[in-house]
Amino acid sequence: MKQRVAVFACLLIAAGLGGIARAGVVLDEQVTTTESNGPAVTRTRELLVQGNKEKVVSGRNMFVIDLDRGTMMLIDPNRKAYAEMPFPPHQMLMNPGQQLDLNFKKTGKASKVLGYACEEYRGGGKTAMAEVSTSGCFSTSAPGAAEFSKFTKTMGLKLKSAKAMAGTMPNGIPLTMDSTHKINAGFSVPGMAPDQAARLKELMAKQGPQTTKTVVIKIATRDLPADTFEPPAGYEHRNVGRAPGAPPPSGAGADAGAPPPGTKVPE
Repeated sequence: MKQRVAVFACLLIAAGLGGIARAGVVLDEQVTTTESNGPAVTRTRELLVQGNKEKVVSGRNMFVIDLDRGTMMLIDPNRKAYAEMPFPPHQMLMNPGQQLDLNFKKTGKASKVLGYACEEYRGGGKTAMAEVSTSGCFSTSAPGAAEFSKFTKTMGLKLKSAKAMAGTMPNGIPLTMDSTHKINAGFSVPGMAPDQAARLKELMAKQGPQTTKTVVIKIATRDLPADTFEPPAGYEHRNVGRAPGAPPPSGAGADAGAPPPGTKVPE
């Protein structure tokens, strides 16, 4: 479930570059999240996009999506380790019923953020597992908007091919984004043992909606070195799901496989 939230989070924080110039786009964002009626938590993160690559950096972790290679890399600075997996994740190909149609439409409202004009869009969708609603103010005049849009459209095509998303993201950079994620308490996993299914439903029934408000607080454009999107020097390459310090499993293809449900989203 967290893996799908990770991908959705990617959709919401990625939007717009076209044109010949390959200057990268760097956004500083303030993200406020509220879960299960708990206190709001505010953090900052940095989003970097250049060509068909995106990197998100938070205070706790990082991830890099490389659309050309078809990979997503999770980086853990605390453990000085990283893991790589396919993008879109394999589970999406096996669960076409989880496709999310964001269905963005203009509201007719406009605003300004950091002095840049933006237009408001609203969208949302539902899968067997959850319902998502979102609104954002997208700017096509902010620096790097065309480059950012190009990345978003390329990502959208890949997600559509994986049956993970329908519809399209608006052009431009989302200078503000508000989203609500509600779990379907009646969701069940086919083949799950009755006692496990009952426990899952109990946990999901207690899970309140998660709301996230994202505001861009700084925009810059600059050329990003190639190593921006590579694992830091000296970091250990680990298999997805392997415990810290555990030896790699034996046998060929030990590093292959789809990401586990516990994949984390940078915050």
